[in-house]
Formats: sequence, C-alpha cells, structure tokens
Amino acid sequence: MSIVIFSRPIRTGKTTELLSWCNRQNNIAGVLMPEMEGKRKILNFATKEIYEIECTDPANTEKELIRVGRFYFYADIFDQVNAILSKTPISTPGWIVIDEVGKLELAGRGFYVPVKELIRASQNNDLNSVLLLVVRQNLLNETLAFFKIENYRLIHSLEGFSPLSRNDNHSVK
Repeated sequence: MSIVIFSRPIRTGKTTELLSWCNRQNNIAGVLMPEMEGKRKILNFATKEIYEIECTDPANTEKELIRVGRFYFYADIFDQVNAILSKTPISTPGWIVIDEVGKLELAGRGFYVPVKELIRASQNNDLNSVLLLVVRQNLLNETLAFFKIENYRLIHSLEGFSPLSRNDNHSVK
C-alpha cells in the first residue's frame, strides 16, 4: 500500500507546488484543480485536458450546481471527471494524484467515488501506483477517519520529495 497525503493550510500554494512537482515526474495520472484565468478548473494531468468546473454566474445557469463555500461547481463536470478517474489503470506503476480531497468528498460528492475506490485498491494492495491525495490541514483528521486511512505518509512540502527519500518532512502512521 502506498498512500501519500500532501497537507498544508488553505491558500498556501498546494496546487501550484503540486503542478510544478507533477511536471517533473513521469507516469502521472489524476486531476488537479488549479486556478486559471481567475476560475477553478480541472486539469486531467495524463491528457492535459482542461474542464471548466467553476460557475461564476450561478443565477444565470440551468445546470445543476454544487456549492462549496463561495464557489459553485458544475455537477456534470464532476461526473465526467469521475468517469475518467474510475478508468485510471491501477496496475500501471506511477502516480495517481487527486487535488483535492475536501468538504465535497466528506459529504459523498465531488471526487468521492474514485477516491474511495483508489484508497480501497491501495489498502488491498491492488494499486501499483502511489496514490497522492491533497488534503487541507484542517480536514486531515476528518479525512483520515472518514476514508479509514490508517497507513499513509504525510508530507507538507513536495520540494525534494520522492517516495524513496527519507529526508523530507513526513510521518508514517
């Protein structure tokens, strides 16, 4: 089993650091939610495809929206991306990145289904990739309990991080 959790407080550049780190790695699959052109988007890292997820004018859309704090997201885009994530090959060595596991997933929405499936595959030793989950620091304990994650590696920086290095800031539980 190989689960790495990258955790820091909100608005501390986790996605920016993650994107830079992913660009230096090989065999990356998964999704990142960077801010681009002033809006949250989803980047399928394997294909570089970008999905418009954030609705900035919720009063003038007929699409189903999911509200998280001040953000409104298109529910159908989560459905599309979850279908892609559910088809991610778990037998291929490399990395599967999910940015991020947060309030939506703790409510059974967002990336909940693929996150749950990937964690289960990792815990059953069916996942040949390293699963890298981004979790806000204030949701870390709740996320660990909700998804029943017991064995993981916690990191607070990706600078110089590799799964084999032991000189980074981490703890194994």
